[in-house]
Amino acid sequence: MNVLFILTDQFRFDCLSALGHPVVRTPNLDALATDSTLFTNTWCPTMACAPVRASLFTGYYADTHGMGGNQTVLDPPDRKVLPEYLADAGYDTALVGKLHLKPMQRAFGFRHLQRHDAPYTNYSAEEAADSAYIRYLGETAFQHDAQEAVRRFTEDEACQHTDEERFILGSGFLDTEHHEVSWAVRESIQYLRHERDTDKPFFLNCSIFGPHQPYLCPAPWDQLYPSETIPLPTDFHYGVDDKPIFMDSPQMEWQARRDSLGWNEATYQRLLSAYYGYVSMIDEGVGQLMMTLREEGLFDDTLIVFSADHGEFGGQFRAFYKGLPYEASCHVPLIIRDPRDSGGRRCSQNTSNIDLFSTILNTAGVDPPHDIESRDLTDLVSGNESTWDNRTVWKKGNQSFLVRDASKLVRGNVGGHDVYELYDLGVDPLEERNLIDDVDQSSAISALRQELDAWHQDQDDKGRARVGAS
Repeated sequence: MNVLFILTDQFRFDCLSALGHPVVRTPNLDALATDSTLFTNTWCPTMACAPVRASLFTGYYADTHGMGGNQTVLDPPDRKVLPEYLADAGYDTALVGKLHLKPMQRAFGFRHLQRHDAPYTNYSAEEAADSAYIRYLGETAFQHDAQEAVRRFTEDEACQHTDEERFILGSGFLDTEHHEVSWAVRESIQYLRHERDTDKPFFLNCSIFGPHQPYLCPAPWDQLYPSETIPLPTDFHYGVDDKPIFMDSPQMEWQARRDSLGWNEATYQRLLSAYYGYVSMIDEGVGQLMMTLREEGLFDDTLIVFSADHGEFGGQFRAFYKGLPYEASCHVPLIIRDPRDSGGRRCSQNTSNIDLFSTILNTAGVDPPHDIESRDLTDLVSGNESTWDNRTVWKKGNQSFLVRDASKLVRGNVGGHDVYELYDLGVDPLEERNLIDDVDQSSAISALRQELDAWHQDQDDKGRARVGAS
């Protein structure tokens, strides 16, 4: 069976009209969800783009695969990844868009490779130099001056501490034809129509850079949701005094700076308007990909997966970006369409997008490594939930969390001391109230803490063992 894996970057989990979002319209994703299994409780395994993607492609958590942050390298550098397993099983493998795995000189098992990790040089000059999208801009909108495109993206990205609104929005200097979403969708369609090996099943990873900042998209997406009509999300107004992990993070400094610059509700509305427009632009691209599969006679022989590497605070606690163990940052969308199944269901079991590694290998008839940390979602896709262990875990350094049923226990380290936060996601899905001091929860906290601490320690041990073996 073919596999189309559509992976977005920094897509807040509830930004689907199928899930009742009050603003965003996503008709194509809604249509896909209607014919698929829509997972409502899926989290990422760690904090940011590169380490999450390393988990998706290796099936291990960061302590095992070694990419603990962006601009880090797999350990060992030749660790086998998902496209290599699939290529060995006879698949034609293709990437269009963001991969974010290093070392960059590896093709990571992709036969067809149109890689675009970043358009700027702020963190890694090699990413812009390697970018197929930047090469495309140099040949088209920038008239053989690709470095001018890089310069403009780099200047926008450099503004986080001097002009954060520009950093988040960007300068909006590209029209629809030359925008990264249009490029990624167009190149993916080109592969499906003309460049795949038709004698083999395909694995296509269409990896879209957004809705990661810069949010601002060209017309009509920039005006699709007039900012003055946008309600601020409910969790925008939640306080953080009972959240020691958030209080100890750089988010507090960024909020203080925004307040000193006079950011008000209208500022946040402008930013959310752009973000929601970006989501809808991506939704349009998903529709084009679905149409292409149908026109090429591939739709009913292709496993379709839509997800994101991680979330986006998107206003939760007046925050943006990601990297902390809270819902908007770590909860992700997940839609899986298996043409062997009737679809049309929702699954509320606790899962992780690291589980896509085993699920895709299962679809391809490939056995994953025996020590894999990814779980196979195939039974859940078919509606069999009876044997699922209803928990998920996340870890970034000394921070971690466990979601067991509706209870979420978060662990962090503040001032050299371990601290915990507890949320009942069943009644408080966006973490308004930390229940860690609720005496009625003491027995539940003890059990959750024992489970989380044991897993956290096991991950630390794996990290030490890996470093010791290097």
